[in-house]
Amino acid sequence: MLPAGGTPLRDWAREHNEGEGVDIVVDCRGPGAPAESMLDAISTLRRGGVAVDIGGMMERPALDLFSMMCSQNSVIGSLWFSTGEAQEMAELAGSGVLDLSVLEHHTFPLEQINEALEDLPSRRGGFSNYICRPATERTTS
Repeated sequence: MLPAGGTPLRDWAREHNEGEGVDIVVDCRGPGAPAESMLDAISTLRRGGVAVDIGGMMERPALDLFSMMCSQNSVIGSLWFSTGEAQEMAELAGSGVLDLSVLEHHTFPLEQINEALEDLPSRRGGFSNYICRPATERTTS
């Protein structure tokens, strides 16, 4: 990853930080971001630096744990929300207070749950909302 000017990110960070790396990097790149971008961010850390990943990277980065150990660097993952917060958000959405129109909705009948699950990794470039609706009740006459 090269910032403006074509300088590698690691070198750019040191040029702008008196030859040292940075204390913390926060990776919030969206789904589909290459693992290389996170590795580039980690390379900018100074000794004892921390990388926080809240992005949606789908690849598994090949971390150089030996170098990280020697530099006393850490990587922290961030969970978007707890189970209790998820329940509260579901209640807000159900009441109409939380506007979910920004999400791309993908609705599947319950009978197609496997197809919905297979489609999850595609995420189509961002935040997606997958909905499996139960079969409509059948009335007998």
